[in-house]
Amino acid sequence: MANAGQVLARCFAQFLVWGPEGFSFVHCLKHLDVFLRVFVRTIFGCLLATSLIPAWVLCLLLKLVLSCLPVERRAAFERCFGRMLIVILVVLWRMVFTLCAWIRVEVFQQEVPFLGAPGKPAVLVMNHTCFLDAVLATSLAPLNRSSDVRVLVANYVFKIPLLGTVMRVMGLPEVPFKACAGGGETSNMTVEKNLMEERLNAFNDHVRSGGVGAWFPEGLMNRGDPEILQEFRAGAFAVPVKTDVEIWCIAAVGCNVCWPVKAAVGGLPARIGLKVFRLTDSSHKLIEDLKDCDERAKALHIAGLAKSAVQEGVNELVAKGFSANPGMVKRS
Repeated sequence: MANAGQVLARCFAQFLVWGPEGFSFVHCLKHLDVFLRVFVRTIFGCLLATSLIPAWVLCLLLKLVLSCLPVERRAAFERCFGRMLIVILVVLWRMVFTLCAWIRVEVFQQEVPFLGAPGKPAVLVMNHTCFLDAVLATSLAPLNRSSDVRVLVANYVFKIPLLGTVMRVMGLPEVPFKACAGGGETSNMTVEKNLMEERLNAFNDHVRSGGVGAWFPEGLMNRGDPEILQEFRAGAFAVPVKTDVEIWCIAAVGCNVCWPVKAAVGGLPARIGLKVFRLTDSSHKLIEDLKDCDERAKALHIAGLAKSAVQEGVNELVAKGFSANPGMVKRS
């Protein structure tokens, strides 16, 4: 991808060759548009990377501190440290979106406090169209609840420099997808079953103790029509089956305009709509009529209800003028 300097140089060179009379103003505008797109992505990428540096430095300091602590105190100290890191990132990522004024985020939220009262078990699910989804969802978390949030993260994401180190210290559970033949992002939904069951049990223990468990039920990013949800996988919905929790949902439209699914970095101008709502204050109420069914059937039932609710939220946002199709963003 050409950088901003190269785009400007090319535009200026064409002006010198053609002269003022032969220079195409429309052609110049096209180059200017490319320049601006490169420029804003560069600014956003730098801000996002910079927001990770303080957390990454703290992670390095943590290793030094742990080496000086008695073995029996290390695990508790690391957990407290991870909670502090999450709060720091929430604040820093909010600052990133504030500074990037060309990324317009509009949140439609119920009057009920997002993620419920501290200490109350809750889960959060969201449609998944690009990497920006996780950053936005994290930045939305209330500060008094943000340290309780743990997100299921695909194992290949832990390979990202800076971010991978920070996520491990934060204690985020890793989804053990099996590697695909071509490398890179996992192209199928196959996981190491025994390891995944172990991770889900730990994830459920965190939620049961009053934490918040968050994940993207579609599994992988939606590479089709982002306004039509993929199937919600039942796997992690075993948590609201085993533990009575509040179920929260986020329907998002426009994230992929800001950060295209195949792009290495986002930051393009976009109007993003987010509908934040509570599906239920008790997950067990949703399965009262399924007492004779097994755990998977109950998980599938809740997954289906959540998918329908999030799809309805996406449809509402589209009706309000938000668009997930680049170049078709409507004005409010």
